[in-house]
Amino acid sequence: MKIAVHFSIIPALALALASCGVSPEERLSRAEEAYAENRFSEARLDLGMLLQRDDADVRVLELLARTQVQLGDGEGAVATLERLAAAGARPADYDALMAEAMLLAGNYAGSLAAGQSLGTANGLRIVALSHVAMSDLEAALAAFERGLDAPGDRSRLLADFALFAKEAGDWERAAELSRAALVADPDGLDPLLAAAQVTQALGRPADALRHYEAAADTFPESRAAILGQIGVLGDMGRIAEARQLVEQAAQRTPDDPDVIYLQARLAAEDGDWAAARDILQPIEGREDARLQLLYARALLELDLTEQALGRLSALVRRSPQAIAPRRLLARAQLQSGDAAAAFATIQPLANSPEGSPADLALYADAARRSGREGQIDAALRQAPPAERVATLLARADADLQAQRWRSAIEAYEQLRGWTGDSNAMVLNNLAYAKAQTGQYAEALPLARRALELSPQQPNIMDTTGWLLVQSGEDRAAGIALLEEAARLAPGNAAIARHLREARAS
Repeated sequence: MKIAVHFSIIPALALALASCGVSPEERLSRAEEAYAENRFSEARLDLGMLLQRDDADVRVLELLARTQVQLGDGEGAVATLERLAAAGARPADYDALMAEAMLLAGNYAGSLAAGQSLGTANGLRIVALSHVAMSDLEAALAAFERGLDAPGDRSRLLADFALFAKEAGDWERAAELSRAALVADPDGLDPLLAAAQVTQALGRPADALRHYEAAADTFPESRAAILGQIGVLGDMGRIAEARQLVEQAAQRTPDDPDVIYLQARLAAEDGDWAAARDILQPIEGREDARLQLLYARALLELDLTEQALGRLSALVRRSPQAIAPRRLLARAQLQSGDAAAAFATIQPLANSPEGSPADLALYADAARRSGREGQIDAALRQAPPAERVATLLARADADLQAQRWRSAIEAYEQLRGWTGDSNAMVLNNLAYAKAQTGQYAEALPLARRALELSPQQPNIMDTTGWLLVQSGEDRAAGIALLEEAARLAPGNAAIARHLREARAS
């Protein structure tokens, strides 16, 4: 629902041209072309140089105001629009531009009044978003509803209404509104981003990625589109592709905190905790829970335990229900020799169905070191293994269905901690998830072990056979397994597709 804020991209070519002997007419034409192609930072560069020559040129001021709105620069747009008004050169849509600019600038009372006065669908969108910013969700909903019947283009209202419905948990309406937004403007940035976020939330990452890619193609400076692509690729385990996008974003906006965080995440993914710490150090003071957690983890991995403790303690105080900070804090406390504190920190998690085998191991270690051996069995009585396994299994299966491969892998690996390598479906699903992220060398032994446990289960035969074909390990044996799976489950479309593709490969 937030107005899109874009990367500030100023390619080297544009900088080079800016210093050349370009006439004002050529520069304005170039700015207009850049604006039309959604290259707003390039347009702003040329417009700024034109205003240095003539700061009263109303053509330049108008295009600059529009460019500033597109770049999310509300304060700049308000100032430029006021200059246009003072020059008696208000464009026809001046009031709409000013309402949008005030919303971007955080002047919500002003944008609320300005949006109301427009009487259009887009004006009511601004009214609704102003109410959201002021935490009046009932008034926001009423404004969105009125906007559906108001005159004018409704594409952006539908897109923001879809995101509003998503945040409210009304998934069906969110999907309906996002589809309507795309119908109203198939190439619009807001409809594409709304469709991406809604489909991602509904567990359809391939659709979300398609929408993010379309948005980035048409709006190459869209920060939301680029970060959205990176996020979906990460969830799907397509790290190499995500890495390329992060590197590109870092070249464009090296000081963007979200990009810096993603660079550090990739360093952590590689196990280079020193690099992760070094990357995050320039922004270590930011109030961002994700950043603080990753920075603390890097400190812990580098045996800088005392430095990590303060950050982790603050994170747990701020969000006592959050699992990851609690796990790391208990580990840090135990590592620092404070077993009693570690026991108290990990106890709520160890006594919960959310507790993993590693949590119980840490709990037991802290209990023994702090003289509380008698309380170790209490955790298993509080939440027996069967309950923990059921909780994990539900999470793992949901992640698998939603194609969140990395989360699914993590959950199934935890399940192996409870079941060992004795549950065929856990091993099969873990193998399948690992294969989706290209980890064939790790997936194939898991699939083979699952097949040993359940040699006549068609889905397991399908996974093993398909992996044998995909990895190139033994194509003939893989096809034979797929043929047998298809014979045992003739109505299974996935098995039939794999067999068809294996034979054709």
